[in-house]
Amino acid sequence: MHAQTRNPFAGKPDAIESGRKLFVEVCGACHGANGEGGRGPSLTTGREVRRANDTQLFQSIRNGIRGTDMPPYPQAPEKIWLLVSFVRSLSAPAAGANVAGNRDAGRQIFESNCKQCHSIAGQGGSLGPDLTEAGARMSLALLKEAIVDPNVRIPEGYKPVKAVLQNGQTLTGVAKNYNNYSLHLLEADGKLHLLDTSQIARLEFPEKSPMPDDFAKRFTKVQMQDLIAFLSQLTTR
Repeated sequence: MHAQTRNPFAGKPDAIESGRKLFVEVCGACHGANGEGGRGPSLTTGREVRRANDTQLFQSIRNGIRGTDMPPYPQAPEKIWLLVSFVRSLSAPAAGANVAGNRDAGRQIFESNCKQCHSIAGQGGSLGPDLTEAGARMSLALLKEAIVDPNVRIPEGYKPVKAVLQNGQTLTGVAKNYNNYSLHLLEADGKLHLLDTSQIARLEFPEKSPMPDDFAKRFTKVQMQDLIAFLSQLTTR
């Protein structure tokens, strides 16, 4: 039986939920219950998933992937399309999801807790990434991860750095640019230092993100949902 070339369940919330339940049952052991990865690769950030069209995802699930531990799943096409719907939702831009929550309340949470480091449409700090296009640029899974566990994936240009200079001065912030010859270090107050490596006595690159990692404890579930609802719709498109 030939598979359809288009997913008949594309964009349907009920199909995505059915696909999620099926995914947990047949795929979760390797890819994680939410596609976050385990023995198998993460499906929330993989470029292969983003690049593949729905038919290619269908074929990969039905036939397996040669040379990997991915086995075939020779089931009814309807079941495979449900899986495709869920897998596609994992890496889809958050702006396309109908995220529950009070966006106005989420904006207030952002203004009180995030604006000093992050900016939206030119308003806010620059120590963290600009969030003007957060909803279009990030999947819902990545957006949640960035809030709850910012140490997992620190974006290039925002990695923490501590520089002890030859004159004894110590500077801390994020490395906007670094190579064998120079370091551009941005402090929390927005001051940018353009340093030659000859000026630096010692450099440290901590693995912990400058962003607080306790928001999951600091916010209630309702507050977290409101914040995600607000950020997920940030786009100029």
